[in-house]
Amino acid sequence: MAQWSLHPSSQSNARVVLIPTAFGPDTQAPLAILNAGAELCAFEPRLGINVDEIAVAQLPGLVDEPPYGMCEAAVIQAWRRQQWPVLLPSVLAASWGAIRALWKHYLALSVVHCSAHANLMPPEEMTQPEQDIGYGNAAWVELLYQHRLPVVHVGLRSGSARAYAWLKNHASPIFWAQDGWDPQQVVEALPEQPVFLVVDCSVLDPSLAPAVHHPEPGGLSWFQLLTTCEAIFAARPVIGLSLGGVAVGAATRPTARVVARLLNWLLACYGLYSLKLAPNPATLERPENRSRTS
Repeated sequence: MAQWSLHPSSQSNARVVLIPTAFGPDTQAPLAILNAGAELCAFEPRLGINVDEIAVAQLPGLVDEPPYGMCEAAVIQAWRRQQWPVLLPSVLAASWGAIRALWKHYLALSVVHCSAHANLMPPEEMTQPEQDIGYGNAAWVELLYQHRLPVVHVGLRSGSARAYAWLKNHASPIFWAQDGWDPQQVVEALPEQPVFLVVDCSVLDPSLAPAVHHPEPGGLSWFQLLTTCEAIFAARPVIGLSLGGVAVGAATRPTARVVARLLNWLLACYGLYSLKLAPNPATLERPENRSRTS
């Protein structure tokens, strides 16, 4: 079973640090993802990578709130230790704390936002006068644009009319869930600079991950998301990851297991493309991977 769940490494020896962060009603969601790893084999045959070969540490759960200074501090500490920070937030808006931490060290930084929702400019009827929505989950992505960070949206299929018009006017690259696109097209839309990857579990079809805050039909398939993420790792340095969006309810456990498998895949991608671990050619599932390693 996955060692990052059952027997995580000490932080002093780790190459990767998992940072569970709770805020709002779903405080148990990050721990549900971590616990679900105990049910998984850490080996990814499509990549030939055994994630158990990577020293992965877990921080004690953080309870943070806007503007997510504790997330920022935890990511800064990981960066100073030359460890890859993986934020597991109950609320995706906490990603801003992690992005802010790395942006201070990588002034040229892009964000890939995988989500069903635009997460900017909620409808006017959902806001109140003088309400600060900047750090809310419905509009946190707007902070990225305010600070002029390039953003590429993947899997988008829900947002307000104002948000859609705003995205069109800003010519943001969007890979709509309903459109057919190749993962390499996502890479080509990214500037030649480091990437922070944000994966909201709502990007997947609800048949795969039903326990999300606002499920939307017509999401990405499992392998569509995996191959897109792998293409990004292969082409750009992915300097941080935020993976979350699980809601606490009747379907939390099966959803957390899917997200734990996704986390394991992303750890394997990091091991293969960033740590340059050698895949085992005898175990590779895909012919193209065999030719790549020959």
